[in-house]
Amino acid sequence: MSSSSALFQILYQNETLFRVGGIVAPDVVETPMVGEPQSAPATPELPQVAAKAIPATPVIKPVLTPAPALPVADFPALLHRVLILIDAPKQKEMAESESLFLDNILKAVGHSVEKADVLNYSFLKGPDARKVLSEKKTNFFITFGVPLIKLHLDLLLMPYTPKLVDGVWFLLTDSLATIEADRNLKKKLWQALQKMFEMS
Repeated sequence: MSSSSALFQILYQNETLFRVGGIVAPDVVETPMVGEPQSAPATPELPQVAAKAIPATPVIKPVLTPAPALPVADFPALLHRVLILIDAPKQKEMAESESLFLDNILKAVGHSVEKADVLNYSFLKGPDARKVLSEKKTNFFITFGVPLIKLHLDLLLMPYTPKLVDGVWFLLTDSLATIEADRNLKKKLWQALQKMFEMS
């Protein structure tokens, strides 16, 4: 008696076992009486099945066509140490009254509009200023009503409080039109500019 036959006999004793789905269950052999000679159980011969090769499923790789690269517009070239950023969506140039006001306030601290790069954020083709600042192309960065996050600069600035970051002075203020109409803001701007240029 084979070991598998003995196992089935122990587990299933007098129950009838059937063959299901190609699994062969050995015939149940009755337990011989003591003293009777044992004969080897007949094992049924299984039919020979030819193994067929399963064709390999071809792996289909998706064809990835690269997206056309969009031209990256650079931040405009800077010519001066002072960079002034305004936001006037309706006109490319600064309003004459704002230009005169800005020139007067810069002259009060020893600078002028002629010796500064004045850029309108609404008309910038490449508003990412990180490269300009990393290359130290400017020493003073003044924004009038333009949050630095729009320029991809992650800096925490308090309005009207100059801050030196990696060799560049930053000053965040309200828009020129707002400052021009408010005497207290004019004073705060003048004091901030004076402090920034004196400390540099």
